[in-house]
Amino acid sequence: MRPWRSANLSRPIVRTLPRCRGLAGVAVFVAAWQAIVSGFHLPPYLLPSPVETARTLVQDAGLLAPHLAMTLVETLAGLALAVSVGISIAILMSASRWTRDLLYPPLVLSQAIPLMAIAPLILIWFGLGILAKVLIVAFVCFFPVAVNAYEGFRAVDPAYRDLLTTLGATRADRYRHFYLPAALPGIVAGLKLSATYSVLGAIVGEWLGGSRGLGVYMTRSLQSFRTDRLFGAILVVMALSYGLFTIVDLAGARLTPWLGRRTHA
Repeated sequence: MRPWRSANLSRPIVRTLPRCRGLAGVAVFVAAWQAIVSGFHLPPYLLPSPVETARTLVQDAGLLAPHLAMTLVETLAGLALAVSVGISIAILMSASRWTRDLLYPPLVLSQAIPLMAIAPLILIWFGLGILAKVLIVAFVCFFPVAVNAYEGFRAVDPAYRDLLTTLGATRADRYRHFYLPAALPGIVAGLKLSATYSVLGAIVGEWLGGSRGLGVYMTRSLQSFRTDRLFGAILVVMALSYGLFTIVDLAGARLTPWLGRRTHA
């Protein structure tokens, strides 16, 4: 067998190994969960077993689906708004030192506001509909995108900027063909963090007010002492967050293929 054929055959195996390790980690977590419930003979209202939680998820699939759909819509809309606002703020801060000094302190101070303090105000200002939840998600998510995009713009070599200016490129051309591609790794890194936080933002908004969503489903489950439903909803939230993170990670790998060639000892 030729060496190049052997290398090509080994690539799928190498790519599969991290997934197998991840599944093994989940299996260990579920086994430990089941062992704790069985070993201490815990009642379902205190800590349901994985089997009971899975059974409840299957039984309540029809009831859970509309809540999941609403949370997903709020999360994706808020995440899209956060990306637009975050990148716009990063572009403004990178445009000049004056705009950077003007915008950076309020940007940092906005993250010192507790979410449980600003979320009720957003609901008061914009009502209990989907718009308020989208704004809460955007508030949670825009900071990582803005900071990482700005740091990516700052890391650009000024020599290349001067070269493009010499060649007659406008400011818009520089951002489109140079700054944005150069800052993509930072933007993707910020988007990964935002994707993880986004579902939490939607859940908090639904906790405080609303008629549909995973947060509403969790609140009703807690009020009726249905711990199995509550744990099932938590697992759905975890899966949704991880799914969004994975999608962003795969999209980032496609947009920045040159990073895949880097290896670390």
